[in-house]
Amino acid sequence: MAKVQSFAEKAAKLARKHEAMVICPDTKKETRIINVRLVESIKSPKGSYKFLERNTRVYESTYKPYSE
Repeated sequence: MAKVQSFAEKAAKLARKHEAMVICPDTKKETRIINVRLVESIKSPKGSYKFLERNTRVYESTYKPYSE
């Protein structure tokens, strides 16, 4: 019988897969790439706020956006 993976096991597996070490262009040191969610608030003409959410990858040492 096949083993059923839990969500936590799947997430851990994906985290290990994306845990690549790269050289940060600013510090010239080896660092990891991490996934973060950026939330930007935008004020509408009516005065209410909307939130623009986007996922991006950044260098762990400087938190600057990672460009492939």
